[in-house]
Amino acid sequence: MANDFSIVQCIYNHSHYPPEEMQKILAAAEQDESSAAKLLAEEAVDIAAYHTAVLKAMGDIFPQEWNWYAQYVELFMNGLKEQLSTEAVVEDVICTEPERKPNYATSQRLSGDITFVAGLIAPEDVYLRLAERYSNEEFTEMDEMAVDCIAEFINVINGLFSVELGREKIETDLELPRTEQDVVPHGEKQLCLRVHSSVGSFQIVMAVDEFF
Repeated sequence: MANDFSIVQCIYNHSHYPPEEMQKILAAAEQDESSAAKLLAEEAVDIAAYHTAVLKAMGDIFPQEWNWYAQYVELFMNGLKEQLSTEAVVEDVICTEPERKPNYATSQRLSGDITFVAGLIAPEDVYLRLAERYSNEEFTEMDEMAVDCIAEFINVINGLFSVELGREKIETDLELPRTEQDVVPHGEKQLCLRVHSSVGSFQIVMAVDEFF
């Protein structure tokens, strides 16, 4: 898989900025990426910044899944930027706190040579903002269209991931996305990571079975 270097993730990995300040940097980077590049000028450049964050978060747990989880996070984060025009960074520690309510989770299962389930959990306001970025429509309240937007986004990311697995001779099929309200994830070999984006923070969740 081609690596897409992330300036903002590289900045975040150096731990100089708290999440509140990072959100301002993310918003500025959406308007002008050079604003973030200036902050990186004197720092060492990590061309695999997403992988670094996932590796630090996972440590020595789930060694067989590490590469898949890192690949997925990179696809997901690049998808936020390319499909939702949303700059974001992922934390390098496992997220253990439940998402604030009301929240909505959307996941999708890949089955076949391996079983892999991935998706996101976001507070309602952040979920709606992400749906707006995907659809270019305004959402004032949760409805079926907002859910469909996030489900389609997850489907696209998981489809790309399935293609990447296929290149490794691992065949998988996509099942239909699922959405549920007020979820506390509980999957096997589960990895939850907090994502800070310009529209708010949420969790990305990966596991080897359904996590809700």
